[in-house]
Amino acid sequence: MNAYFGHILSLLPIIKPVIHCCMKTLLNKKYALQFSALFLVCLLNFCEVSGQSTVTTFAGDGLSGLINGDTANCRFKSPDGICRDQSGNLFIADGDNHCIRQISPDGLVTTYAGTGLAGYTDGPAATAQFRTPFDVCVDVEGNVYVSDFENQYIRRIDTDGTVSTVAGNGIAGYVDGPSATAQFNYPRGIVIDVTGNLYVSDSWNHRVRKIDASGEVSTYAGGGSIFGVQSVSEFKDGSDTSARFYTPCGLSIDDIGNIYVADAYNHRVRKIDLSQYVSTVAGTGISGAAGGGFVDGDIAVARFNTLTELFVSGTGVIYVSDTYNNRMRKIENGIVSTLAGSGVAGYLDGPDSLAKFNHPRGVVLDGSAHSILVCDGNNRRIRRVTIEAPTGIESLSASLGQAVFPNPSNGLFYFHDVGLHSNIKVSDITGRLVTAIDIVKEGQFALDLAGQQAGMYLVTVTDKAGVVLCFKIYKTP
Repeated sequence: MNAYFGHILSLLPIIKPVIHCCMKTLLNKKYALQFSALFLVCLLNFCEVSGQSTVTTFAGDGLSGLINGDTANCRFKSPDGICRDQSGNLFIADGDNHCIRQISPDGLVTTYAGTGLAGYTDGPAATAQFRTPFDVCVDVEGNVYVSDFENQYIRRIDTDGTVSTVAGNGIAGYVDGPSATAQFNYPRGIVIDVTGNLYVSDSWNHRVRKIDASGEVSTYAGGGSIFGVQSVSEFKDGSDTSARFYTPCGLSIDDIGNIYVADAYNHRVRKIDLSQYVSTVAGTGISGAAGGGFVDGDIAVARFNTLTELFVSGTGVIYVSDTYNNRMRKIENGIVSTLAGSGVAGYLDGPDSLAKFNHPRGVVLDGSAHSILVCDGNNRRIRRVTIEAPTGIESLSASLGQAVFPNPSNGLFYFHDVGLHSNIKVSDITGRLVTAIDIVKEGQFALDLAGQQAGMYLVTVTDKAGVVLCFKIYKTP
């Protein structure tokens, strides 16, 4: 949203004389409304190349439960971690349901592994048991790895559906060594590199651990003599075990093997490079449960509040679930910005800063790279956040051959080349859904807003492949 104002301010020397001249016209109330509409449209055209994020609900009806089926009617209890395989399947650690869920590319939600009851059992996916699984990752072959949080294990779900234990002896503690005797202390984030090494954020050991292909567990980064649930750790950059974390949570790995850490109670994004040196990417402020804050801007001054998950894209953009700020943040080119979320805990779809989350957690980039998917934990939903979607008021997407015209309009908006099985949703500027329409035939489609009030509306178009496109239209009086 800040990009809009920066762009507008840069144009003030050009539009100021126009505003001054037209303000005289505003003295005549007869023309006030018409001028306001005209000026807003002109301003939108100036901002045509700017982007705006939009939040929609991808899966879950918001009620607590374990129900499979289509994304609109399925239920989760506490979706915490999320990952995506190369075929477009999503895997979700549904913690309080003690199972791993799957969402197929066509939108079918199923239970991938687990009975729904807490326990510890290896074997076939349908009878295997977990105890509050917290995060998931997937290798290039499609095997899914799980940080089994309260069982103190790292588990694996093979592509044939067999669940096995990768490492841990089931006792909370801190022991490196062979997989069968190693100990973890509430493992949370988990990622895998191209050679098959697993990395785990061992939250209450305040360390990042490594499990190599042979099953050997070692400490990759983080040290000190502080252990145990609710223990108070420290903040320190440095080489491998000389560095200090404070309840590290989500992990993400980039294309060359650097690992990014959501260092929750240090309220910072940290990076472990290939030499195992730990540095701070972004975040300032006081360490500790009450030390968080909220500041956008340069990485040297930005602040987070108990960030718990993150994802780094192929282009190096970092998406952060700023959990206690109830916002999704973005780190790009040394700047931290708010991608979506008002900061007030709640549930509301809509444009960027108007949307509401309630403790967002796991985050992953979708297949088209047009949006991210977020586990909105306390809302029991998976939310979709578009990334800098086009907001030009003349065209919808030249690449998809779609257009809307006329825009502005006094009621009828025509969409050209709308594909079969697309879905169109229209919301007002408060995020209230005005209408939702499923397209049953290809070609031109007419959207009738004649009965709606004049003003700005946000249109979200989802095609059958799940690609989401958002843009603005303006209805004149």
